[in-house]
Amino acid sequence: MNVHGLLIDAAGRAPAAPALTHGPGTWTFAELREGAARTAAMLRAEGVGRGDRVALLAENGLRYVTGFFGILEAGACCVALNHTNKPPTHRALLRDSGAVGLIAEARQARALPEFAAGCPDLRFAALDRIDPRWDVPGGLRLLKRDEAEEAAAVAAEAAADAVSDIGPDDLAAILYTSGSTGRPRGVTLTHGNLLANTRQILGYLPLTAADSVLVVLPFYYSFGNSLLLTHIACGGRLVVDNRFAYPQKVLETLAAERCTGFSGVPSHYAILAARTDFLQTGHPHLRYLTQAGGAMSPALTARIRDALPERIDIYVMYGQTEASARLSWLPPDRLREKLGSIGIGIPEVSLKVQRPDGAECDVDEVGEIVASGPNIMRGYWNDPDETAKVLHADGLHTGDLARRDADGFIFIVDRVKNMIKSGAHRVSSKEVEETILELEGVVEACVVGVSDELLGEAIEAWLVRPGDDPDRTRILRHCAAKLAAFKLPRELHFVDALPKNSFGKVLKDELRRGAR
Repeated sequence: MNVHGLLIDAAGRAPAAPALTHGPGTWTFAELREGAARTAAMLRAEGVGRGDRVALLAENGLRYVTGFFGILEAGACCVALNHTNKPPTHRALLRDSGAVGLIAEARQARALPEFAAGCPDLRFAALDRIDPRWDVPGGLRLLKRDEAEEAAAVAAEAAADAVSDIGPDDLAAILYTSGSTGRPRGVTLTHGNLLANTRQILGYLPLTAADSVLVVLPFYYSFGNSLLLTHIACGGRLVVDNRFAYPQKVLETLAAERCTGFSGVPSHYAILAARTDFLQTGHPHLRYLTQAGGAMSPALTARIRDALPERIDIYVMYGQTEASARLSWLPPDRLREKLGSIGIGIPEVSLKVQRPDGAECDVDEVGEIVASGPNIMRGYWNDPDETAKVLHADGLHTGDLARRDADGFIFIVDRVKNMIKSGAHRVSSKEVEETILELEGVVEACVVGVSDELLGEAIEAWLVRPGDDPDRTRILRHCAAKLAAFKLPRELHFVDALPKNSFGKVLKDELRRGAR
């Protein structure tokens, strides 16, 4: 079995079933399958073969889905690029991955001459539109995607041959994520890794062909990619809405399309709770919510749980790109009892909380989460030194500090790199953030350590409020009542929005630099 086989199987079971909705358009599994096969045929006609890397630069939608599965069907590895990045970053990742081809939408391809220069491995680019005025490198062949796919004369026999040739050890995707070095690192995931995590997620999240998930997470992000694979695998429908800048519009899509599921990172839920009627609506068709991509504050989690009907299950989850997406889940019926926990390991995953010497921590002792299972990455692309830092004989060292309670449920304390060293103390930025977020009217909060000559690092907090005049005294008094004196923020910064990447994660380094 391989990843593109998920789409082939789904199209075989229910070819006419709706698989993808984006705006006014809906496409069936058969149509997605045909589009992927056409893309694969085009790539094979360009000489793409097993083990080659092909980059994909597109927003969520039909072009992304058929491009992703088509690249895999051709035997290649998909290098998923973030379309919000600037040309220098595209160039760096194309060079790093050694991509031989690029599939891109017209709006992303406008800067092609700029970012294709200096990419000696890049042989062709398949685009929605080609501008004759472009001054592209001489060795780069430009293809108009629709015409090139048509000319490839897709044949079912060729598709069947391609499926049987790719196995679990073949590389399926390179997902770039920033690391401790500050530069992007390519997480290499095999077909076996992605299939295992898809199976593991479906082992605790009961999805069926009747489910439709509203997708606001980009597919090039591991959380978004897991939505794509799990819903294709179960025969469900993906409802794409790329307009989260207008959150009420997204809720209109949720209702109009009768979505049964919604998935987001903490900032998505914070914005929905503060700036829409999400918590005041009954959502008659909504069956479940999933949350990952960082720790959501217990206060916000409890607020959502108390506001929404009990029939809507809320799944708090935890994972990393290096684990194909998912590592743990908190059963919805334990949410209130274990508020703030990331739960327990998903099926087939072992999670341990370890001391630096490798011994397992005692109950409530803080240590690092170490994970093992068939979903753990092969390593970082072309980076054995960084790989060796996180992949050890005992598993993936996540860099997350946590404790385990007497029932085996894990509670994250903080990222190792986000622990603040203030004087003689180590302070969890997460603990301070969660304390601030207990206050009504605070939409989001981010706490970082800022360089300080006396303390080493001083604690400063950035807060998003819904427009009221900030009451600094009230906030600091609240913190003083809940936290030790050495954990109190030295400075409060009130902002309209926190800087985030396209995954919705707060860019703490940007705040640190701005405070200097």
